[in-house]
Parts: sequence; C-alpha cells; structure tokens
Amino acid sequence: MTEYKKPLPRIDGPNRPFWEAARDGRLLLQRCLDCGTWRFPAARYCPSCRGERSEWQAASGRATLESFCLFHKPYFDGFADELPYNVIQVRLEEGVQLFSNLVAVANDRAAIGMPLQARFERVTDAVTLLKFAPAEAAP
Repeated sequence: MTEYKKPLPRIDGPNRPFWEAARDGRLLLQRCLDCGTWRFPAARYCPSCRGERSEWQAASGRATLESFCLFHKPYFDGFADELPYNVIQVRLEEGVQLFSNLVAVANDRAAIGMPLQARFERVTDAVTLLKFAPAEAAP
C-alpha cells in the first residue's frame, strides 16, 4: 500500500468498534438499549435519556446530504492533488449526523437532499475511512 499523506483518525478509546467495523466494510453505531437512540461519536451516556446501557449495532449506511463545502486550499499537503475537495455533512437514516467526503460524483453534482450510501475506502492496513456516494452509484 502506498504511503497515505492525509490526516488519519486515532483508533483507540470508545470509538474503536466503529473503526474496526469500518475496516471490515461495515457501519456500526452505538445505540441506547433504554430508548433506542443511535449515537456517534461514542458516549457513556445517552444524549436522549441519559441511560448508560448501549451496544454497537449495524446501521443501514443510507444517508441524506445535508450540507457541503469545497476546499480550494490544501490545509494538509496530502490534499494538494485533489483540489477542490469536498467535505460533506450527512444525516444517516438512523438520525446520526457525520462529516465525510462525497465520492463517485463530480463536485458540481452535489445537491442538498441527495440520497447517499456509505462506501468504505481502505487507506492503510489499519484504517478504512467512511465515505458516501450517490445512492444510485453505490454498489
């Protein structure tokens, strides 16, 4: 695998199950066992009912594009060859909001409300990143 030059997440602490599942091409989110609220990032207490009981469960990977922006300046050298690159905010079907990148479509085709599907991009032996593609382009 070639050297990855962009920032990488730290895979430790309470979000480790998320990153380990992503490495296997699965989307897991923490879910409250008391009220059913999905959440990410991981937290000890549910933001809805303050319950402490939770487990990691499979999420659908279906999402809606809520917001996006294009970066025209490479704040990290690894992005220089991809200018302009997008950063998106999605709302998963389960209600969780995430920041990611839109793939498999030109930046000028991004549209608020666009249905998306999770994709996984292996960038190192240890790290696979969650990205999103238009639902019709996702396998």
